[in-house]
Amino acid sequence: MVGPASATASGNTVNLSGGTISNLYGGYAVANYLGGTHTASGNIINISGGTVGSVIGGAVTAPYGTGVATNNIVTISGSPDLSAANLYGGYLSMTTSGDAFTGNTLNVKTSGLTVNNIANFQYLNFYLPSSLSAGDTVMTVTGTADLTGSSGRSSVINVGIDGSSSPLQIGDTVTLIDAGTLITNSGLNSSASGTGMQGVTLVYNFDITTENNKLLATVSADAVPTVNEQTKALSEGFVSGMGMVTQGADVAAGQGMDSAVSAAKGGSAAGGGAMAGFGAVSGGSMRYNTGSHVDMHSASLMAGLAWGTNVPLGRVTFGPFFEYGTGSYSTYNSFSGAASVEGDGSTRYEGGGVLGRMDLDDTGPGHIYIEASARAGKLHNEYESSDLRDAAGRSAEYDSSSMYYGAHLGTGYVWNMTENASLDLSGKYFWTRQEGDSVTLSTGDPIDFKDVDSSRLRLGSRFSYMVNEYITPYIGAAYEHEFDGKARASTNGYDMKAPSMGGDTGIGELGIVYKPSASLPVSFDLGVQNAVGKREGVTGSLQIKYEF
Repeated sequence: MVGPASATASGNTVNLSGGTISNLYGGYAVANYLGGTHTASGNIINISGGTVGSVIGGAVTAPYGTGVATNNIVTISGSPDLSAANLYGGYLSMTTSGDAFTGNTLNVKTSGLTVNNIANFQYLNFYLPSSLSAGDTVMTVTGTADLTGSSGRSSVINVGIDGSSSPLQIGDTVTLIDAGTLITNSGLNSSASGTGMQGVTLVYNFDITTENNKLLATVSADAVPTVNEQTKALSEGFVSGMGMVTQGADVAAGQGMDSAVSAAKGGSAAGGGAMAGFGAVSGGSMRYNTGSHVDMHSASLMAGLAWGTNVPLGRVTFGPFFEYGTGSYSTYNSFSGAASVEGDGSTRYEGGGVLGRMDLDDTGPGHIYIEASARAGKLHNEYESSDLRDAAGRSAEYDSSSMYYGAHLGTGYVWNMTENASLDLSGKYFWTRQEGDSVTLSTGDPIDFKDVDSSRLRLGSRFSYMVNEYITPYIGAAYEHEFDGKARASTNGYDMKAPSMGGDTGIGELGIVYKPSASLPVSFDLGVQNAVGKREGVTGSLQIKYEF
């Protein structure tokens, strides 16, 4: 193009997937009679097929001016025919001076590629596909591969590896370029090292060397592959599912159990065993401090039928229930040696179980009770992080499904302080297992999530005061310790960093039980819970009891 002061051909994108073309330009600025500076920068060429003669990211012709052809990107994938092609990041024709090297990038996302010549790329990124093995050649240059720039500068070599590839071993070598003539300088020598990433999980240290006009990448002998510490974010997504399931356990052993006992008691006639329906809903926002943290917004519900009957030692309540929970979450991870990673996901569970409670006859001012529940179901989880990307720019995503199992056992003492006031002192143990799962990330990386076990002990108390036959407010507090809750995982046999929900949490609650009318067979329990410590957040709960 010709203009009054300067020529510019920048910011263009060209995609080629088929056909035949002699010369492919990202941008071409022509200023035959102008002085000054003329630019062909920031252009992008993507080639996935077809036959091409020459590929030029940015070109400038300016006999009386300065040319700038920088920061252009050429990406090659698929199986194009480039055997006659000259690849240039930038190209200056008849200019008095200029720069055709700085920031120009060649991305090679295929193997077995043949080209004629290469020049003017500051960055060469080789993305090794899963079909490539140690000893193979990525690109053959029949002519000259010039890996130098002006003023003694050298190209920078980077290596990425498809996540589904088998891990390379120490000493394994891949030929990145096999050239007729390979031009390098002291900026690229036998002591140069680069870092290669397999998908988003394994980090390799490579020695970049030249030998007989070949550019070689060899896994360093002094460094075995290491797991990218950012992969901890993937396990944060998996452990979020466990957080969801343990919330369901709290509902079953807390609001659900209270609702079942109250409903069965109201539905029984003089010690009989009439059926009564019960239900409980809990929802809110919770933060799990796992070393980093997970913020979850969720809702859990359960519904079931309860039977109650008097026995010689006291009263027994028993019943089956269905449970369901759904939520969305965000993960936040920061690292000392790498960029922070955020992720988002959704999780849900559905299942069922049974619960039971034995209230013993009064001993002194109150009575002892023993309770238990068992539950099982299916957990579904979806996770995605746009901060965790492979060399091809693909974000890390996975879908997971696994079974969960759980049980709890508790005991307590209800102290009838006055006719209207009571204090419930309790201790409960919760065990929950989320089975592991093997997934393949969208980047091709295999991830093996191990079983996650939660083992919690909770000591608590609740004070209730019956104002009248319709209203009973209550207040409570509890201390909880999680003994495990660690989400272990591995990739290609290498262990990943594991987040953990282990630690201490304090819980406070306020609520009110409301019975609209003595003649109506329904009552409601509305409460709010606040957690501090390992778990932080506020949830609300609603219990519904209906007598058939």
